[in-house]
Amino acid sequence: MAAGLLLCIAWYYTIIAGFYTLYCPVMYIIFFNHKLYRKLVDVLFALWELYPVALFQCCFGSQLHLYGDYVNPDENTIIIMNHRTRVDWNYVWLALYHATQRNSREEVCICKGESSKTLTNSNFLDLLSRGKSKLKFVLKDEIKMIPGLGWIMQLNFFLYVKRDWREDQINLSQFVDYYKKLHCVCRLVLFPEGTDLSDANKRRSDKYAEANNLPHYKFVLHPRTTGWAALCSQLCSSNLASVYDVTVAYDRPAQTEVDILRGVMPKHIYFHFKRYNIDQLPEKEEALKLWLKDRWNEKEASLANFHKNGIFIDSILNKSPVQRTLRSMSFAKKGFLFWTILDIIFLYALFNSIIFQFWVMYHTFLFIFITWFFGGFHNIQYKLLDKLNV
Repeated sequence: MAAGLLLCIAWYYTIIAGFYTLYCPVMYIIFFNHKLYRKLVDVLFALWELYPVALFQCCFGSQLHLYGDYVNPDENTIIIMNHRTRVDWNYVWLALYHATQRNSREEVCICKGESSKTLTNSNFLDLLSRGKSKLKFVLKDEIKMIPGLGWIMQLNFFLYVKRDWREDQINLSQFVDYYKKLHCVCRLVLFPEGTDLSDANKRRSDKYAEANNLPHYKFVLHPRTTGWAALCSQLCSSNLASVYDVTVAYDRPAQTEVDILRGVMPKHIYFHFKRYNIDQLPEKEEALKLWLKDRWNEKEASLANFHKNGIFIDSILNKSPVQRTLRSMSFAKKGFLFWTILDIIFLYALFNSIIFQFWVMYHTFLFIFITWFFGGFHNIQYKLLDKLNV
C-alpha cells in the first residue's frame, strides 16, 4: 500500500505544482495571442505526460508490451479504445510515448494507407514536446471539477460529455469548431463504451444485448455508437486523417483509483494499435455505427485469444500483430527530472513567499468561480476565439 500511496501523491502533487507555477502564468497569454497560448498550454501538457511515463516504468517497474501500427503524432486522428478499467488513461501516455516512434523497418499494412491529410510540423515547440502536444480526451463532465487536474484539462480544451445528447452535441460542435478555426492538429482519445468493465457495468451491457438481440461480450462492453458517429462525421470536415482502434489488456488490472492507492497495479500492460485510414471508413452515420460495432466484435475475439493464448489477433491479417520496439526512456527521464525540480521549487515558494501564497489562493478561487459560473475555462476560450484576432 505504501508504494501505491507514494505514486498517487507524486502524481497528483506534480499536477498541482505544474498548474500554479506554469499553467496559471501562461493562461493570461490568451488575451494577447490565442494561437501562442494554445500551443504553449498543449506543450506543457505534453511535457507533463513524460512524468507518468517515467514514474510508472522507471520508478514502479511497469512493463509495456506494444503491438501493431506506428502512431503518427502529426495527423488529426481519433483513438478509440476499450475501457478495461477506470484508470486506463494513465497508461495511454505510456503507450503513445512508445507508439509514436517508428520502427527502423516499419511494415506497410494494407489497412493503413499514407494519408494526404497528414500535417507535419517541425517548429521548436513541437520538437520540444516530441509530437505529444496534441493529445485530447473525451471525458465525463464532472472530472473538470477536480482541483488541479480538472482545471488543467479545462485549459487544454478537452471534450466533456454529460450523457445528455442535446448538450453533448453542442459541446462536440464547439470542440470541432475551436480546433478547426485555430488550424490545430489533435489526437482525440475516445472510450466508446462510456464506462469501465466492472461487474455492474457488464450486467447492464448484457441486458442491453438481450434487449437488442446482440451477442454477450465477456471482455468488452457494447459501445455507444451515436456520439462516435457524430464525432467522426464532424471531424472529417477538419482534415481527419485516420482512426486508431486500440485494445488494452493487463496481467493484473487496477480497476479503480483506490486499487492504485492500495498498491494493486499491473506489472505488464499490453497495447495493440490498429490504424485505419479515413478513406476506409464509411461516410454516413448509420454506417459508421455499424463499423464501430464490427471493430468491437473483433476486439472481443482478439481479447479472448489474448487471455487464452497470450497474443492479440489482427483481424485483417488474420495473425498476431508484430511487437514494436520501445523508445529509449532517456527523454522521459529528463522530463521526470524537470518536474521533480519544479515540485521542489513549488514547495519552497509555498512555504516561503507570501506573494506566491496569495497567487495560489487567488487562482484557486478563480477556477472554482470559472468552473461553477462559466462551466469551465474551455467555454471562455471558445467565446474569446471569436472576439480576438487569431
